[in-house]
Amino acid sequence: MNKKDTPSTSRDLEELQRKLSLLIESIQNNSKVVAFMKSPVGQYLDRHPFTALTLLVFVALSAVPVGFFLFLVVLTSLAAFVGVILLEDH
Repeated sequence: MNKKDTPSTSRDLEELQRKLSLLIESIQNNSKVVAFMKSPVGQYLDRHPFTALTLLVFVALSAVPVGFFLFLVVLTSLAAFVGVILLEDH
């Protein structure tokens, strides 16, 4: 790493940090987020960050198999519908 790259890198990191803090601030000022954080569930998750992280990871990881299952349900229903149409149209 050259000495001349350091100021540019630190400036880029400062810009990234500023954008990230603006993003976090905009999320925290969202009316739906504020309403959720005032609810009992939001207050509980705020006091128990490990539980909140565990819940977030569980929901994120379970979204893929649930989505795949729903896709298969729709695909099977369409195939059955097309099969009934073709078989009943003799």
